[in-house]
Amino acid sequence: MLAALFLCGACAEPEPGVRVVLITLDTLRLDSFTGVAGENGTADGGVTTMPELERWAQGGEIFDRCFSATSTTQPSHASMLTGLHPWQHGVTRNGQRLAAELVTVPEKLQEAGFATAAVVASFPLASTFAFDQGFEHFDDRFELGKPGSQWRQDAETAGPHTDDESDNETEDEHEEEDPEEQAPDRFYNLANEITDRALALLDDTTASQQFFWFHYFDAHSPYGDTGDGETVTPSRILSRAEEGEPVAPAVAEARALYDLDVRFMDRQLGRLLERLEADSERYQTHVVVVADHGESFGEDGSLAHGRRLIPSQIHVPCIVRSPLLGPGHRTEVVGSVDIAATLAALAGVEAPEIGGRNLLAPPDRPARAFGMRRTYREPYRDRRLDGSMVLLDHNLFYLVDRDGKIYRGNSGMLMPPAPGAELPEEFQRQLTQLFSTFEEQLAGRSTEELLDDETRDALRSLGYVG
Repeated sequence: MLAALFLCGACAEPEPGVRVVLITLDTLRLDSFTGVAGENGTADGGVTTMPELERWAQGGEIFDRCFSATSTTQPSHASMLTGLHPWQHGVTRNGQRLAAELVTVPEKLQEAGFATAAVVASFPLASTFAFDQGFEHFDDRFELGKPGSQWRQDAETAGPHTDDESDNETEDEHEEEDPEEQAPDRFYNLANEITDRALALLDDTTASQQFFWFHYFDAHSPYGDTGDGETVTPSRILSRAEEGEPVAPAVAEARALYDLDVRFMDRQLGRLLERLEADSERYQTHVVVVADHGESFGEDGSLAHGRRLIPSQIHVPCIVRSPLLGPGHRTEVVGSVDIAATLAALAGVEAPEIGGRNLLAPPDRPARAFGMRRTYREPYRDRRLDGSMVLLDHNLFYLVDRDGKIYRGNSGMLMPPAPGAELPEEFQRQLTQLFSTFEEQLAGRSTEELLDDETRDALRSLGYVG
């Protein structure tokens, strides 16, 4: 009998491992997932351009009111990995390095014995900018795009850039070139390559505790680069607007190509989500899918992203699917800073250094979200679709109240959530004091910025400006 019990014990199936996965979707609008823009309300109903993600999300909790820390890639991702606001971690625009002394959630999971690996899809999240902190394996090989004289000339003739807009035309990928010579210049990948590399990592990682970060870039301009036709870039549309040309048809075409790219990303993302589901018997799997920011196509006269704190640019999709949560919708306000603490909680790891709120638990007080517009090294002239220019020469912060209304401002000014809306005097005082505190904290941060020619050329090729 003892021998039989021993044999049965030896044949018992091993305990399932733990797998935590963060999937960030660059430049994804809320209505791409929900089918409705959800300006300040919940994000339910409508026709989605992401049927694979929508199907998968039905098994998780959908956070209807999630707001990004900024409408720019690097600051928003820095907040998701640290649980800190941009004025706290200091990354307030693309081209800055995440400080080594900051604690990231991958570092905490690695300390707890997790195998950590990432695949990122574009240059702003490369190890160059220290986004590899805490990762044993960090894949930032980019195969598309090549900064060079042709693109720099194109950027100069297109006029002043707007943030997060690409002025490039992808060169013939079949042209015979020395791959070793060109590889350092490439700056992004499409979703099929990201999913292929992600699946290979899942195959190769055998640790019982695993953390993965997979980043997709397809929704970002140039619009249409997942198809076989021409691509469209925001800067060229805005240049036409500056000349007084009608641009409504061009904006509609850009949105159609954006949707094309999102559908392509969704199909490739579906392959990854299907694999994660298939592995759920071997691993207790926890997945967070969230956008770093959105994209404008005419809302409030704006195109693309990076310079505005309006719903189309900061109200984003967010889904958490885990055995620890039941499916459904959550309507409290949450933000990018809540992602890190949630990942740590899903992993079962204590991480007191990580800021933000653990979204596994209901809020213990009325929840709000905070963020800021990206910064510029010098005043920047922002083009609008009506051809006008707006000078951006000040910091701008936001608060999203528990009802989803967005209040913007700084220590010297406040913007009501809607034109003509009155703000009570006491609330004005509280907002002014809050935004003043943010400014003081930002002024106390010193962040390294990479200004070498190679880095600046790569960022310019994506449309990023100083």
